[in-house]
Parts: sequence; structure tokens; C-alpha cells
Amino acid sequence: MGARGPAPKPLALKILNGSAAHDPQRVNKNPAQPAQIGPVMPAGLSPRAQVLWHETLAFQAPGIILAAHGPTLRAYCEAVARYEEAAVLLAKSGPVVRAEGRREFVKNPLGTVVRGEADLVRVYARELGLTPSSVSAFSNRAAVPADDPMLALLTPTPAPVRRRA
Repeated sequence: MGARGPAPKPLALKILNGSAAHDPQRVNKNPAQPAQIGPVMPAGLSPRAQVLWHETLAFQAPGIILAAHGPTLRAYCEAVARYEEAAVLLAKSGPVVRAEGRREFVKNPLGTVVRGEADLVRVYARELGLTPSSVSAFSNRAAVPADDPMLALLTPTPAPVRRRA
């Protein structure tokens, strides 16, 4: 049975968000640090998965996907390649097909394959920081100038305190 609740935040993210300051004795003072080198593409990837490997690393923020994440990146690339192939076949054959040896129509089994691969892609993408919500967890405040007008619009301001008369 898996762990319950949301996945724990990495220490660096707790420090950036300030949540580590709330209970300092619960913070791991010596966390494991994977080597800061990128993953090497493994042998045996399909041609489409190889293209996805290079594209993912090219468009990802540097230092996020490391050598230790290579197997997860491989699984992600293979899942995307299988999803794309199954989606094309499903589009050609349609959502229903004639049951073999019978006259009636049934749900196309490719729909289950496409849905399963889409779920895998979503899970792996979230783990690798490739979804909009997972990217928002990373802070890049140093790259935004303090006088940026968009930052001023997006930064919440405290509501004025109303006093009862």
C-alpha cells in the first residue's frame, strides 16, 4: 500500500518557501545530494523515444533532471512514444470496433491503452518537473527584476485590517 497524502517537498523547496523555518528540528540537516550531472541516454530506446529524450533535456531547466533521474526519464520517453503510437491507431480505427466473430460493436481496446499510457506520461512528467503545476514549485526569483510590473501585479498584498467602530 502506498504512502498517504501528498508527496513530501524536497528540502530545497521547503527552504525557498520558508516552510522549513516553522519547525527547524524536523528539517534534515544532511540530505542526500545526487551528482549534478545530466543523464546519459541509455541504449535500446526507440527512435521516437530518443528524440523525446533530447527534446526533454533541451527544454528542461538546467539542473532539474540529473543522472539519478535517468531511469524515470527513460520510462517517460517510452510512455510518450507508446501513447503517440496508440493514439494514431485509435484515431484511424475509431472509438468502437466490430467484435471479432460477432455482429455487434464494442469499445475499441486501444482506448484503454491510450488512457493507460496517458496516465503514465502524467505521472512521470510530474515526477520530472514537466507539468505546469510542478514547474510552479520551482523558484526563479533571481531571474525576475524587483521592479518588474508583472511581478507587482502577481505578488499578493495583505488586505487592510478593518476595525470595528
